[in-house]
Amino acid sequence: MSNQRTVELGRLSWAEVAEEIPRRPIILLPIGTVEQHGPHLPVNADNMVASYVALQAAARTNALVAPNINYGNSAVFAAFPGTIHVRPETLANVVRDVCQSLIAQGFRRIIFVDNHGGNEAVCEQVARELKDEHGIVIGNIYPWGLGYQLMRDTYDDVVAAYGHGAEPETSAMLGMYPEDVVDARRESGTVQPFAGWNPSAYSIVEIPGQAAPGTVYLDSDELTTNGVTGDGSVATPERGQVWIERVVGFAVAFIDHYDTVTRDAAWATKPPSRHLVGVKSAP
Repeated sequence: MSNQRTVELGRLSWAEVAEEIPRRPIILLPIGTVEQHGPHLPVNADNMVASYVALQAAARTNALVAPNINYGNSAVFAAFPGTIHVRPETLANVVRDVCQSLIAQGFRRIIFVDNHGGNEAVCEQVARELKDEHGIVIGNIYPWGLGYQLMRDTYDDVVAAYGHGAEPETSAMLGMYPEDVVDARRESGTVQPFAGWNPSAYSIVEIPGQAAPGTVYLDSDELTTNGVTGDGSVATPERGQVWIERVVGFAVAFIDHYDTVTRDAAWATKPPSRHLVGVKSAP
């Protein structure tokens, strides 16, 4: 754990960051997007949750948190006001350049905290490119995805409750940012048939006579009027606290294990690749 006054890299001065470089902390890079999450949740929810989880986990581990990359691949929600979408190649270039900058300064141990499923393929692509170039192994923590896995036992009907803008997202936001949940606008919802397709999710459709579903790429506004695909009425702040405990707890365990495995790896101990003001010696 850092002895600095904050785990937020963006709040440190350059002189303070220079003191961190020889210690070789893990850098958590929150990545999200700006998109609709139903009428009751903020469009910045993905970023807010990524930041919250990263900061809470960093406070308990050998990590610093880089400033968020706030815009992501949200084309499926583009028809909903407030959604801000960037192309996958734009996101890939930004993530790659941010990581290259960190690596050049000697911050070679990087974990993405990517909180948007639409970014996952892009993040994996960039991580593999950087592995090929620098030999580094990048980790990834997906808070929303972890919540779906870790919260199933807290619901009577998981299938009905789970979904975009529903659960466990609404409970999680009630636990972390209750002031940003507009309770009077809370709604449930489901995907509806569209143009001959019978969907079970935005891209998953039933194929008549077949046990397995098919994949077609539809937009959210074609399938739902409010952007919600589950039952948010069962959300509670108490369930949100369970979400925080479990998801942050997993993140801490993951970061600690990553720290143990990578601490003395040859690729992790290489010095900065460029001259840095205030850094007298290589780690």
